[in-house]
Amino acid sequence: MARILPEIKVTLSRVSTGERAVPYNYPESIGIGTKLGGKPDWIQRPEVPVCQTCKNEMVFIGQIDSVEHQNNLNHLARDRIADEQDYMFGDVGKIYVFFCYDCLHSQSVFQCY
Repeated sequence: MARILPEIKVTLSRVSTGERAVPYNYPESIGIGTKLGGKPDWIQRPEVPVCQTCKNEMVFIGQIDSVEHQNNLNHLARDRIADEQDYMFGDVGKIYVFFCYDCLHSQSVFQCY
């Protein structure tokens, strides 16, 4: 049977024009960069996928950060030695989700520090 991760409630709120969903830059933003929309906050170089069907660039939907990373700004932080971190992707990575609205295909990209 596949591993089932503990649920974490996600609360969404719109960001005002000119404001950023993640107001901090690296390294303060590590572990608190989960968001929907806008532009990807790439860890490495940009990797926007191309739809395999229509060959157009896919639309960025959101990113899921390693939400348990030990960061003073992160209320979900878990000690990496004392506690098991369920939402640690590689070396404090992010999963970026993209979608093709024409072909209804999705794809994700993974990057880490």
